[in-house]
Amino acid sequence: MYEQRLPIEEWKAKKQAELKETIAAQRSALQEVVQDGQRLTDYLYGRGRLGSHITSGNAALVLQTLPQARAVLTAKDWDKFGRRVNKGAKGIPQLVRVNGYYNVDSIFDVSMTYGNKPYPIPEIKPEQMDKAIKELERLSPVNIIFQNEGVVGYDAEQHAIVFPTVMPQREVLARLPAEIVIATAEQHTPGISQAPYLRKTAMAVSVEFCGRFSLPMPDTAATTLDGMGTLIPPGEERKTLEEIRELSVTIGDTVEKALGLQRGQSAPQRDEAR
Repeated sequence: MYEQRLPIEEWKAKKQAELKETIAAQRSALQEVVQDGQRLTDYLYGRGRLGSHITSGNAALVLQTLPQARAVLTAKDWDKFGRRVNKGAKGIPQLVRVNGYYNVDSIFDVSMTYGNKPYPIPEIKPEQMDKAIKELERLSPVNIIFQNEGVVGYDAEQHAIVFPTVMPQREVLARLPAEIVIATAEQHTPGISQAPYLRKTAMAVSVEFCGRFSLPMPDTAATTLDGMGTLIPPGEERKTLEEIRELSVTIGDTVEKALGLQRGQSAPQRDEAR
C-alpha cells in the first residue's frame, strides 16, 4: 500500500511546485510590464490581440515567451477548433481554476499549430468604422460631437466628447474607449477627469481595444502610460491590470458583437490567482 501511495504524493508535490513556480513567474512578469510606458503599451496591445479574455497573469507569461502571439488555446481546444499542435512544441504555462482549485495547464499560440482551418482574428474594416463608432457612442454617458476647433477629447464644459471634424475615423475609434472611461468617471466623481491615474487607466483601455481589433493605437500611448507603475501600490499590479481588462472586455465585446466579428476561443478566463 505504501508503494502505491508514494507516486501519488510525489505527483502532488510536483504539481504544487509547478503551481508555486507559475504564480511566482506571473508575479515577476506583471511587475516587469509596468516598469515603463513602452513595456506596458506593448503588453496591453498584445493582450488585446489575444482577445482580452486571457487573464492578466497568463497573458504576461504568453507575451514574455512569445511577444507576437496572436491566439492561444490548449492542445485540446485547438483540436476542437480543427487544428493540431506541432510535434515537439513547448506549451506556455497558464493558471486554470478547476472545481475551485488552481492548476497549471499549457497553452499554444496559433503559430505552434497546423491545419487547413484558418483562425479568425477580429479586424474592423474601413466600411465598419462608422458602425463601430456609433456602437461606442451608445456606451458613452455623454454625446460625441465633431467640430473644427476647441478641446479634443472629453470636454467638461460642453459635457461631451469632442473630436476634430477632419480626424480620420480610425483615429477616432482608437481614442474613443479612453474618452468614454474618462467621461463615465466624471459623471460619478466631478472633477476627476484630469486625475493622472484615471487618464493613464483610460489610455490603457484604448490600447487594449486597439490590439483586439488590429487598430493603430494612439501615438501618445507610451508617453501617457509612462510612470503608471509608480501609481500602483507594490503587489497590486495584477489587480490593477485585471480592472483594466474588465473595462476592455466590456467595451470590446460590445463592438465585436455588433459588427458580427468572430474569434475562435475557448471559454473566457474569469479567475485570477491573487
